[in-house]
Formats: sequence, C-alpha cells, structure tokens
Amino acid sequence: MDATAVRGEGFNPPEVLDLIARAQKGDNAAFDEIIGRYQRYVFNLIYQHLGSTDELEDIAQEVFLRVFKFIRKFRGDSSLESWIYKIILNYCRTQARRKRFLSRFVVSTHPPPPQEEKSFDIVADYPDPTKDPALAVEDQRTVESILSALEALPQIYRDILIMREINELSYDEIAKILGISVGTVKSRIARARELIRQRVIL
Repeated sequence: MDATAVRGEGFNPPEVLDLIARAQKGDNAAFDEIIGRYQRYVFNLIYQHLGSTDELEDIAQEVFLRVFKFIRKFRGDSSLESWIYKIILNYCRTQARRKRFLSRFVVSTHPPPPQEEKSFDIVADYPDPTKDPALAVEDQRTVESILSALEALPQIYRDILIMREINELSYDEIAKILGISVGTVKSRIARARELIRQRVIL
C-alpha cells in the first residue's frame, strides 16, 4: 500500500501503516503503540458524543478491545483515525446518554454572512453572565429551546451534526465513516439544520 500523511483521504502515514501491519500479525507491542498514539483521540471523541461520564475509561477500553478484535479486517482504504471513529460511533449509538452530551453545548443562532455555509454553530459555552441580565435570560431561553430541538432530532441527524459542526470533519470523512455518499451527507446535514430552525422559537 502506498502511504501518505493526508488525513481522511483513504491513506495513512508510513509509521501508522507499519503499526497496523504488525498489529495484524499479532504483535502486542504494536497494538500498545496504537493505544498510546490514539488514546487521547478516543477519549476526546467519547467525551464529545457522550458527555462527562464516570465510565469514560471503561468505554475507551471497550473501544480499543474492538479495535484489537477487528484490526485484521482493516484494509487501509481510510485513515486509521476514521476507522476508529466509526467504531466509537457504533458503540455510542448503543448508549442512552445523549442528554449528557446535549447539556454541554449551546447553539449560536446569529445569522451567518451570505457566503457562509453554516446556518448555526455549535459551541461548548454558555451565555455570558456579565452581559445585561435581560439579555442573559433571553439567551438562556434560546439555549433551552435549541437543546430541546437537538434532543428531538433523529439520531442520524444528531450524529452527523456532531461530526460536522463539532469535530469539523469533511464531507468525505463523514461519508467514509458512515458508509454513505457525500450527497447523502450534505442532504442530512441540511435537513438537520432545517429541523433545528423549524423547532427553535427565536
């Protein structure tokens, strides 16, 4: 396999390809290196999808067990990061912890510039407590409406918003992780944003 450091375009840098090849042959030291290399990445993604949880380490361990179990099936047609992300996403889909995730995010509904693709941004923050109290209350109500709308979204739309708006993955990366076309990715993201706009009273 040819190797390149271009992330998410179906390639992996040489050192990662070497780790994969060794791990696929049962080299435990190579797998330990994979854990060391991607541990923070896995922890961050689990936290983003499930929020603060006392089971974070247990979930990460389960993810790496699945990586270990299925590494022999990895064919190098995506980045290892994207492949691991897919494992995490599949695991998270089985968990009933979405409210913890939603409570961590606020959506800014300020109109974007005409050329901007996004119709809103999801950010890890809360209304500024130093601003005018009346405006702060208004902001909080908006936040609550948006969180309610996010919670009501079908899971396929919630997941894709996390991937695009929070992790800032490209359409190609999302398509590979979810096993769908780029066109489907774009339509789901557009639909998710439209559902948010319809449900939020501004």
